[in-house]
Amino acid sequence: MSKVLVIYAHPETAKGSSTQELYKHFINSYTAKNPNDEIIVHNISEYMPFRLDKLAISIYNKNLAKSDLTPDEIRLSESRDKWLDEFIHADKYVFANPMYNLFIPAEMKRYIDMIMQAGKTFHYDDKGLSVGDLHGKKAIHLQSSGGNYHNDLIQNDAMIYDLGDQYLQTMLHMMGVDDYSAVFAEGMDKDPMHTIEILDNAYAKAELAGKEF
Repeated sequence: MSKVLVIYAHPETAKGSSTQELYKHFINSYTAKNPNDEIIVHNISEYMPFRLDKLAISIYNKNLAKSDLTPDEIRLSESRDKWLDEFIHADKYVFANPMYNLFIPAEMKRYIDMIMQAGKTFHYDDKGLSVGDLHGKKAIHLQSSGGNYHNDLIQNDAMIYDLGDQYLQTMLHMMGVDDYSAVFAEGMDKDPMHTIEILDNAYAKAELAGKEF
């Protein structure tokens, strides 16, 4: 049995979204194939309490100096460590989000900032280079966007503008997670006449990915 951690970044609204549907097709397919796996879901657009603020920086600096933490710092550190431990002990990661201005949502960036912890998810070797500590895990990125970045036959270099997927893959690689794949629902705004066809194709890919993940 695997432990699957889902980091979902989209506000809950009355109106459905392509991100939501892409995720549903993937996770329904996955659970049908793996009914005994444990799935933990965090919608970080609704709840993501850990900011990289002065309190977080103070904790970081005091830990380096091996200084005592204040009661407020202890509470934040213990609460944040529960999320960090959850990430470390998961076997598989699912990141689902819409593209916002060529990038992932701010809450997902905040989540990455939280889990990128030296001595926990990576470490520095004797040459000062970062080495990932999370091995044998796999990740998938499910993303929707109005533009077309990965299947644009006219603009061959469009992929370089998807900064969010590049960033997510890079940060996971730095933590040792190299089994990485992605499914994109994209181009609906660019080609609205074919929206239904575009989404149906993306959902079919998500279902296949769910069976294979």
